[in-house]
Amino acid sequence: MTHFDFYFDPVCPFAWAASRWLRDRAAAHGADVDWHLMSLAILNENEEPDSDEQRRRLETARRLGRVIAAATAKTGADAIDPLYTALGKRIHHAGDEMTPGVVAEVLTAAGLPAELADAMDDESFDTAVRESHQRGQDALGEDGGSPILGIDGTFFFGPVLADLPTGDEAEALYSSLVTLAGTPTFAQLKRPAGPPTFS
Repeated sequence: MTHFDFYFDPVCPFAWAASRWLRDRAAAHGADVDWHLMSLAILNENEEPDSDEQRRRLETARRLGRVIAAATAKTGADAIDPLYTALGKRIHHAGDEMTPGVVAEVLTAAGLPAELADAMDDESFDTAVRESHQRGQDALGEDGGSPILGIDGTFFFGPVLADLPTGDEAEALYSSLVTLAGTPTFAQLKRPAGPPTFS
């Protein structure tokens, strides 16, 4: 049975699109997915943000990473999937600003204690975020963005999806990536893409 590891930053729209596709196809195939936190804030900490908007997004990434780390510390890794799902709906579909009040609502929707929203400003969780992030980078073997996908122990940056594939396209992508992961000579394939939009 195929096993997946998926490293994501919650503010990344490419990771969100890939995660929804993977969640659906893995369930259809009875495959396991382990969800892991990475951080675009850490990845880019030595670079000056291009704009105030990017600065805000990276700060949101840092603060939400702490919340995910806090939830994992309190209830275990099984908290990540429902929390990421609840966060993604508010970030990528509703377009909500991630205030402490909104994050408390998200935590409640994910079946987690609302007071974990206090972790947004608790720097004591930064070590756990950094350690999870680094595990993803080490598995990939170089610096990589969000998402990082592991398929039976072979890791890639991506998939970078410009939209959510459905039906036969979603299944073809699944089978193709599993095949590529099992091909030791395959390393990389890339074409430019803009960020996905979610209605």
